[in-house]
Amino acid sequence: MAMLQPLIQKFLEHCEIEKNQSLKTVENYARYLKKFFDFAGDIEVKNLDLPLVQKYRLYLNRPNDKNGKTLARKTQNYHTIALRAFLKYLIKNDYQTLAPEKIELSKIPERTVEFLSREEVQQLFLAVDEKSASAQRDLAILEMLYSTGLRVSELASLNRSQVDLKRREFMIRGKGHKPRIVFLSQHAAGKIEEYLKSRNDAFDPLFINTGRPRSTSDITKGESRRLSTVSIESLVRKYAMLAGIIKKVTPHTLRHCLHENTRIIFNPSTESAKETFLKKKKHVLSLDFEKNEIISNTIVRHFSHKTSQFIQVWASGREILCTPRHLFFTITEKGITPITAKSIQPGMFVAGIKSLPSFGRYRGTVNFWRLAGYALGDGTFSDARHGIIINDKNKKFIDFYSNLTNGVIGREPTIKKLTDRKSWVLNIYDMRLLKKYKALGMAERSAQRRIPKAIFQATQNEIAAFLTGLYDAEGNEGSFPKIFSASKELLKDVQMLFLKLGIDSFLYERERKVTLPQGKKIHHVMYNLQVLQKPSQHLFQKWIPTLKKIIIHKNHVDWKLPTQVIFKHIYTKILKEARGLSEYLSNNSPIKHLKRYTKICTTPSLLKNILNGLQKYNFDHPSLPHLQQILDLHTVKWLKVHKTKLVRLPKQEVYDFTILPSQNFITDGFISHNSFATELLHNGADIRAVQEMLGHASITTTQIYTHLTNRRLKEIHDKFHK
Repeated sequence: MAMLQPLIQKFLEHCEIEKNQSLKTVENYARYLKKFFDFAGDIEVKNLDLPLVQKYRLYLNRPNDKNGKTLARKTQNYHTIALRAFLKYLIKNDYQTLAPEKIELSKIPERTVEFLSREEVQQLFLAVDEKSASAQRDLAILEMLYSTGLRVSELASLNRSQVDLKRREFMIRGKGHKPRIVFLSQHAAGKIEEYLKSRNDAFDPLFINTGRPRSTSDITKGESRRLSTVSIESLVRKYAMLAGIIKKVTPHTLRHCLHENTRIIFNPSTESAKETFLKKKKHVLSLDFEKNEIISNTIVRHFSHKTSQFIQVWASGREILCTPRHLFFTITEKGITPITAKSIQPGMFVAGIKSLPSFGRYRGTVNFWRLAGYALGDGTFSDARHGIIINDKNKKFIDFYSNLTNGVIGREPTIKKLTDRKSWVLNIYDMRLLKKYKALGMAERSAQRRIPKAIFQATQNEIAAFLTGLYDAEGNEGSFPKIFSASKELLKDVQMLFLKLGIDSFLYERERKVTLPQGKKIHHVMYNLQVLQKPSQHLFQKWIPTLKKIIIHKNHVDWKLPTQVIFKHIYTKILKEARGLSEYLSNNSPIKHLKRYTKICTTPSLLKNILNGLQKYNFDHPSLPHLQQILDLHTVKWLKVHKTKLVRLPKQEVYDFTILPSQNFITDGFISHNSFATELLHNGADIRAVQEMLGHASITTTQIYTHLTNRRLKEIHDKFHK
């Protein structure tokens, strides 16, 4: 008979010998499985079924101790994990029992990793009383924890012989016996050296208790004097309290995060930041700066936290709402570099996407989508009237969409002229069509209406048809394409759809004061979306065969490249080392005065001429590759910031995502920088901590993703731990 107790013992021996798991892990498994044995008794493992496990989990979830306390949900999961590991062992050894995959773990909040800001770390160090007997040791411990990111158990286990203070690095075997290199900052190494000089013993442990030995055994090696993990944890808590650090500091409070409505671009869909977080979406579109193409990247982590502080950024007719530390790309004298939202000033430029790829699947619904766009703009969706009612002053438009409707539903709708005003009504009495459009989310009130999410996954022809219908309803006739709406979010949706057709558009906010017939004055905000640049206007004509008359501008403005900050940086050197360049450019290009481009943008054609001239005169400078990269990035539109605004909203969730390997993603037409792994390293976290957060099995994988070698890691460590 295969009884429970002897098989538990065999499993524990298997974990220790064959699997080579740590004694601590085996001890934990033994404790968790003993609890199950005490509950179930010494039964045959074939009688171990799902109802029994369910009763056991209810038992774990209810108060069992004398104090009436329940186990934390995470601790309950540890018991369940041990049971599943045991069942997996039984199945592997041909015992008839419950399949482990039938037992699901309880859902718990995603684990966050805590670390302190530099200011708080400094407060922690200053809290150490230098007159105390343990001051040198405690400072050395705090400096080492900050410098290395070691686990407390790893720090407690260190011996003197392990740590090379001259090279300021050492090897350690951590969780799972995996070896890794750990770097020490110069400051931390100095504090450790001071502490060791103050000791007059030859004990092996790096950190020892300043009191008397706990026992007389093994006194020569000092194991009885080794500082315990509990003591180190108490030490850190003590100084945190003395420093007045009472808040729970998480990486989220320092991270760059997005408002929940921010559009994130996928293949082929577009999701809000909140939907991306809740659905745990995996693949997002990013810009590969080296290959100059939009590619699919992986979201490896989803984060959220609450805040009430936001920055609103308006740049070249695009708008985004994010936290002050959210990162964008800008151009400095060092080339393309990240910049926080709070550092952005009007007149600066940030990177945006010039167009979006469209990967949708054709479903033969072009007319369906054109009618949907027209109905979304001017229609009322009524269950009471069993259909869709569309108003329009132009009878030609009503006739056109009457014929279109016949092709969609297979019968003619009715047309009626209103007697009280100059308008016509198209009545589409079809419950099936009404239900389809309502299922797409098209029946909201005007100010809350949004573009149906499904259209983002359609083909370019279907997207164009939908936008044509919407423009027929809401668009402007005249000098250039323009759409008005009270819903900013709807127009931002349209802006993203335009980008899928290669059309660049500008969103504007217009505040109005309206006086009602009764004399009451109301403050009103309207938005309009305009297609201003000639290439985009031609694309609009190509893709959007609207019934309205549009006049195309004659002028053509080329894409602006904000290279002035780089030219200002190198201009003096150009005058010295490339004499004759200005005259050459004046004779062979439209560039009459090179100096003016230290203050204004270039265009692709102008920048190409300048680079060719610099090459002709053998001018060499580290900034030239930056200029060449800016020229080559034809997928990027540099957006000129015309307004930033600090916005305080009711406290709400904001969302952030770790994206690898490109470490950026497309948000509301901006390119958001997301180098969390590198940012942590730059702020002093060790590579092991980053590996753990990113979920990499191998430290090598983490180094590849962060593009950092051991040598580079050490350089980063030295720079940020001075």
